Amino acid sequence: MGKIKSAIITTILVAAIVVLTLFAVISCTVPGSNGVKRYNSFISSIHLGGDLTGEAYTVLYPKGVITASDYTFGIPDDEDKREEYENKYEEHGGLYFEKDVIEEYGLDGLKAKLEADAKILSERFDEKGYSAYSVSVQDGYTIRISVPTNFTYAAYKQYDTSSRSTETAAISQTITALTYSGELSLRNSEKGNAAYDNILTPFQADITSYFRTIKKYSAGGNHAVKVNLTDSGRELFKNISNKVVDASEDKAIGFYVGDSQLLSLSVSSVISDKSFFITVNSAETAQDYAIILNSVAHGQTLSLGYDTDNMQIIYATAALGDYAALYLGGALLAILLAVIVYSFIRYKKLGFVNAIIMLMFALTIVVALLIIEIQLTVAGALTIVLGLALTCGSNFALFERVRKETKKGKTMQSAIKSGYKRMLTGILDLHILLVAASLIVALVCVGELAACGLIFFISSVASYVLYWFTRFMWYVLSSPARDKFKFCGFAREVLADE
Repeated sequence: MGKIKSAIITTILVAAIVVLTLFAVISCTVPGSNGVKRYNSFISSIHLGGDLTGEAYTVLYPKGVITASDYTFGIPDDEDKREEYENKYEEHGGLYFEKDVIEEYGLDGLKAKLEADAKILSERFDEKGYSAYSVSVQDGYTIRISVPTNFTYAAYKQYDTSSRSTETAAISQTITALTYSGELSLRNSEKGNAAYDNILTPFQADITSYFRTIKKYSAGGNHAVKVNLTDSGRELFKNISNKVVDASEDKAIGFYVGDSQLLSLSVSSVISDKSFFITVNSAETAQDYAIILNSVAHGQTLSLGYDTDNMQIIYATAALGDYAALYLGGALLAILLAVIVYSFIRYKKLGFVNAIIMLMFALTIVVALLIIEIQLTVAGALTIVLGLALTCGSNFALFERVRKETKKGKTMQSAIKSGYKRMLTGILDLHILLVAASLIVALVCVGELAACGLIFFISSVASYVLYWFTRFMWYVLSSPARDKFKFCGFAREVLADE
């Protein structure tokens, strides 16, 4: 390759890397917007785990149980009403219980039901795939739920208030939806069952026998809840949809959990398929509704009702500190720069090839985290470092192999060719093993471990692709150099007969 072609390819590639790097790391106000609009970098737009941006938590109170402050606030001014109000409640451990609740369940019975509900709620929140979450009984008679805020760094620092409000609204929606209590019922305002008025399901029906699975479905930017039916479920929907088609106005089947309607299935013809879709407006809503409906459709109903209308969600700061994400980003950048500097020290101008590969790897990971919306935690960052080590280690192993080949008296071109040939099997086997292992972890595990598996899967694939791209860049950058050995910092052993 000539000097001109080499210079053109190098310039284009370096320019592309520089531009992407600027978009990746620099946030600024948009020119011409008078400082109103702001561009947030790729890095600042990556969703972060609770260890970096804190958690959101709330406390659920069973209906009929209130705090001391709520009790005090609700005391009427009228003497007669005050006495009636005070006689309604009984104080236990700083909480006030309606006497009817104590008579119905007893304190021990209430505690047992709360523990059972906490277990069901934990299973529901587990389906969300959070990097970390907790559901536990607190003070014996309340349930504490905490989830990661899922803020980006821009949202956490309130550089992007719209993103922050979107995430807070999503958290509120999720907690509200997953804590609905009551059984699943299908309703229509006109065509009801005589025993249930507007409820379409048969009297004393076992709702769990109708549904195989209820899952989130997303494709082409559209989101829906996919309902898969059993044979008896197909028969049920065939019958009730036939009724609804004949309704004069309400031609829909409402999906209710308790008295709360979650979804509405419009019916224009008899439903006879084994599955159908109910369209919703977002992936988050589809996931939340699929989780709660699948839970109650399989008999996992909460024993108690909870007051979600007055639910207060509190946003706590990150356990590692307000600047944990900034420090972590600085540490990752320092590791990347250290690798690049070492490359130049060890391999001279060949280090520039490795530097380009390292920057391309870093940009690949940043873009992947952004597009796939992987929640990055400290463990995820360590996984990225392992991926960087794999990519860099593969190159360094190759460079050292080629160095050994040059010491045998081979030309640079021959040494590179034989070096790649000798490394081929080992590098391929290593990457296949790591790709398979990381994919298994990503698919089998949940939460933070699954995210780390996905990150390392992307890192391993990127590492192997960039390993071969290294050869191309080596060829491009070293083409203008007359002394290829000096370019690489290698020394050729001259044989006696030369």
